[in-house]
Amino acid sequence: MNRFVLSLVLCALAASAVPAAAQEQPQAPAAATPAPNQFTDPGMTFTAPAGFFKANLPQHDPTQFDQPTVVAMFASRDGKALIQIQMENFQGSLDGFEMVTENELRNQVDGVFIKNKTLTKLSNGMPAYWQEVTMGSGFQTAKRYEYVWIDGVRGVVLSATGRYGQIDADQAKKMLADASAVAFPINRY
Repeated sequence: MNRFVLSLVLCALAASAVPAAAQEQPQAPAAATPAPNQFTDPGMTFTAPAGFFKANLPQHDPTQFDQPTVVAMFASRDGKALIQIQMENFQGSLDGFEMVTENELRNQVDGVFIKNKTLTKLSNGMPAYWQEVTMGSGFQTAKRYEYVWIDGVRGVVLSATGRYGQIDADQAKKMLADASAVAFPINRY
């Protein structure tokens, strides 16, 4: 079985089986407390739609990544979709980061096909790529729709993934619509 699809399914199952996943992690008193279905850091904010709950992942320093790291994950209650926020250190161009993410995905998963790659903007105007990705083959085929952007310190991928036929581009855009990002305020962090 394809390792990526297997890990995606295992993550979704683990997230749906753990009631504590909906609880937020304790944060320092000085930081604003995000809603249970929200991820926020100095460079971005994302609120998952109703019907999704947040997996209980450990907090991560928002400026130090040794490799691409999932910093937030939200699973739909019906088990049909998974939203992930993945970050890595990156200080190049948006085109360069989009190419890096494509290559990383191709190294992790068999049968990656990327189409409908479009330069667009997040809800607050941050430049990003929107792309549709088909991964795997046969009964293991998954669809992933993603926004890819950079904030001057990191590259970020916000994605919605589901089994082939379970989600489409319009549904994914609605799932990911409440994302905003700014240039990372490295001098204030």
